[in-house]
Amino acid sequence: MTEIYLNNDNLLSVAGLKNASSGSFMNDATVTATLKDSASAVVTGQTFPLTLAYMAGTDGNYQATLQDTLNITESTIYTAEITATSSSGLVAKWNMELTATKRTA
Repeated sequence: MTEIYLNNDNLLSVAGLKNASSGSFMNDATVTATLKDSASAVVTGQTFPLTLAYMAGTDGNYQATLQDTLNITESTIYTAEITATSSSGLVAKWNMELTATKRTA
């Protein structure tokens, strides 16, 4: 499980996105994420879905900033619902759990 720091900008990253059938890295996908709470409500404080940008020169790496204005609560688990759509129309969906915590260092 990944941490998300309260009152901080946080990077949401997808690393090494691949086409499951060919094994090739997907560097031209549209990747989006929506942050939800345990009741499946969209977290407020930022507009979702959020588009993750491809990181030039990488093998299928994408990232976006989760803003410090998110309304999240310490020790609560949130879910980033991620969707990747390749330029050929292939779609992948998965969830990433994020635990809200205070930054101590």
